Amino acid sequence: MKITRKLLSFLLIGCILFLSCFFGMAASAASSQIGYVNGTNVYIRKDATTASAYLAQVSNVYVTVNGYKKGVMEGDTHTWYNVTYDNITGYIRDDLLVLQTVSTDKTFEEQLKAFPSSYASYLRNLHSMYPNWQFKPTNLSLTFDEAVELESTRKLVQNTSVESVLSMGLGAYDWNDNKYIAYDTNWYIASREVIRYHLDPRNFLNKSDIYMYMHLGYDATAQTEDGLNVIIRKTFLTDSFDENDKEYDGGSYVKLIMKAAKEAKVNPYVLAATIIQEQGTKGASALISGAYPGYEGYYNFFNVQASGSTTEQKIKNGLKYAKSQNWSSIPASIIGGAKFCANNYITQGQDTYFKMNFNLQNPDRIWHEYAGAVHNALSCGRKIAKNYSSLADAHLTFHIPVYKSMPSSVCQAPDETTLRNKRNNYYFNSIVTEGLTPSFSRFTYNYDLHLTGNRAVKVTVPKGASYASGDTFALNTGQNKVTLKVKSETGYTTSYVLNVKADKACTLYVDYGQGGVAVPTVAAQETQSAAKTVKCGDTNGDGKISLIDLANVQRHLLGKVKLKGDNFTGADTNHDNKISLIDLANVQRHLLGKLKLA
Repeated sequence: MKITRKLLSFLLIGCILFLSCFFGMAASAASSQIGYVNGTNVYIRKDATTASAYLAQVSNVYVTVNGYKKGVMEGDTHTWYNVTYDNITGYIRDDLLVLQTVSTDKTFEEQLKAFPSSYASYLRNLHSMYPNWQFKPTNLSLTFDEAVELESTRKLVQNTSVESVLSMGLGAYDWNDNKYIAYDTNWYIASREVIRYHLDPRNFLNKSDIYMYMHLGYDATAQTEDGLNVIIRKTFLTDSFDENDKEYDGGSYVKLIMKAAKEAKVNPYVLAATIIQEQGTKGASALISGAYPGYEGYYNFFNVQASGSTTEQKIKNGLKYAKSQNWSSIPASIIGGAKFCANNYITQGQDTYFKMNFNLQNPDRIWHEYAGAVHNALSCGRKIAKNYSSLADAHLTFHIPVYKSMPSSVCQAPDETTLRNKRNNYYFNSIVTEGLTPSFSRFTYNYDLHLTGNRAVKVTVPKGASYASGDTFALNTGQNKVTLKVKSETGYTTSYVLNVKADKACTLYVDYGQGGVAVPTVAAQETQSAAKTVKCGDTNGDGKISLIDLANVQRHLLGKVKLKGDNFTGADTNHDNKISLIDLANVQRHLLGKLKLA
């Protein structure tokens, strides 16, 4: 058929109309439009239909909206939006997406270049609502995984009924007695996944949670008594503490906290939120009763130095410190505690709730963290969010952590409903084969192995866990990397790596007792003599952990001594085949009664 100029024009117009229908008009596909996925476990699909394969599963995240089209299935009246998230582009149905238009700001776009691209959509949305907010990166020397590892023996959750949030790692679980180790009544070490969730900023770059990254300094023009009253509403801080105290208008906590904030140069909303976090909404703690036996008349509103493995120890240590500081009145405690927080945290660079609770910018001082509770930074931030979120013109600054590398997807919190009675038992009980170096340990994830021919490895897992890798691994001559994975009841996995040097092409077989191959037999390997047991944390072979061991680890790190053999093994408390600041912190926490190494 001959194509005339008129027919060609008609075809071009039709093509343009088709493309407009497919992608949406330019205004709706502008780079300034984003969407919030309003739900959990929402699929990004390859095409505009529920019958299409999904490319990713996301929960409560921001995505870039590229355009839209109608559902491709007959009878589907939904609009499907073409979106991009973490370099994945696909479709989400309109009822699962809340559209938001963000005006393009070239200056702000330049500022965004300081952040990972996966932060951008969240920050653009916040900038559109609060144009006077400033976002600054806190560039860390750690990768995200290194940060998680550093906090993995430190952060606690107050939970005994939901096993999926509890760790079974080093110092968290007694594998001999099969029970979780309590650090104070019902406080337990948080699982790896819970810590990952709290360390991933992308979970909190929204108008309710971002305050955990807000700068905590004092600003008389923006912080008022009216604002403070919003923070303390329905708490004991609305009451009077001493009707005869004229300096504070009959014992007004509001007047007192405003005075403390001005003297310590700390945000008064932060002080109030911290007191409520530490003492509860009713203020019934013995630390502020002024009546605890042996410490009558002393108060510690900020729980300064209130450490210990039991509630009684925490109370006594906190009040002992209050007595040493002569905090013999409520004003003395609140003003003195505010100055303590300022001098020991804010002026030391820990000037956000996040930095106070996760001292990742100073990994050599990881022990200098305000609270053990993994959620403390988030909880404190949420308490002041209700005051600031309505002030669209407020000038606030947020310091947001940026790691050397990030997971490609946002780290989701474990689903406590579906995983309630599931355990994080993603560890091998044993890996048995001749010549494995070092000897197997549950918390050692990297090994060397030398093969001269075919070999079998036998692995065993805890009850309820499962082996999650292949039966056989074909090896080339030279260096090979074999990854053996164990899957927990919660569905998460841990990888153990075998760095295998093979003299010739051969095969590594895995016998995992669930139908796995066992060629050749490993029976002889199981009978080999057990390796000498070295007490974790013992660096001099005396069978105990003392200040001598702490000093040995420190001297090794300073290059003054070189620990070897069993002494090196004892100092390597997290079994990563090296001695680091993590090991120093672990020995120190064991001596303080905050961690059980052995």
